[in-house]
Amino acid sequence: LILAAIKQRISDLHITGGFPLIFRSDGIIHFDKNVKWTSTEIDAMVKEMLSERQLLTLRKKWSVDFAMSFNHVRVRINTFYTTRGLSLAIRLLPETIPDITSLNLHPSLNQIRDLRSGLILVCGSTGSGKSTTVAAIIEEINRTKPLHIITIEDPIEYRFKPKKAFIEQREVGVHVPSFNQGLLDVLRESPDVIFVGELREPDTIRLTLNAAESGHLVFATLHATDAE
Repeated sequence: LILAAIKQRISDLHITGGFPLIFRSDGIIHFDKNVKWTSTEIDAMVKEMLSERQLLTLRKKWSVDFAMSFNHVRVRINTFYTTRGLSLAIRLLPETIPDITSLNLHPSLNQIRDLRSGLILVCGSTGSGKSTTVAAIIEEINRTKPLHIITIEDPIEYRFKPKKAFIEQREVGVHVPSFNQGLLDVLRESPDVIFVGELREPDTIRLTLNAAESGHLVFATLHATDAE
């Protein structure tokens, strides 16, 4: 299903029990009445995909974010409880990291690659392209600068392949217990560029500001309501 969706340039899939498959194409929601799962089938599907840690998070918070790869296709998934039982919201990520030009971003963003320190905040609503924008800028740095880049993400969405830069990626709950611990660690790991997947808690914001003030170039995403 995911491979077929990639070929049809579908951006999102929504799966819920006893209801047709829902997909988003060109920003518009469509229904596919030929594809349907029962709530029992979705429960089994989720349990097969999640680790023990992720299942514990789902039981505790009633939702969980994670990412997976299918035949080199990367997807970000949120599974959550609804009146129909467990549902899945699946975001399909591009097979290759898009560049600034292909995203139709302002060319001035290319100048960020030449900054040596400071804090770059990318703000917007859910699904507005925050992570993709940061990925495009980091990939430009990766392509042009011999720097050490460390990311702290929840979950890891785009997987970078080191080019001119050396890139290390850490996923919260898999490689590091929290954003806070990752930010405490990162200052001992000799980075030039740091990417913090999302600013949520006051302590995370404080540690991110400390990292920027310490002479590093720090990227972070911030939800629009939190930015306000």
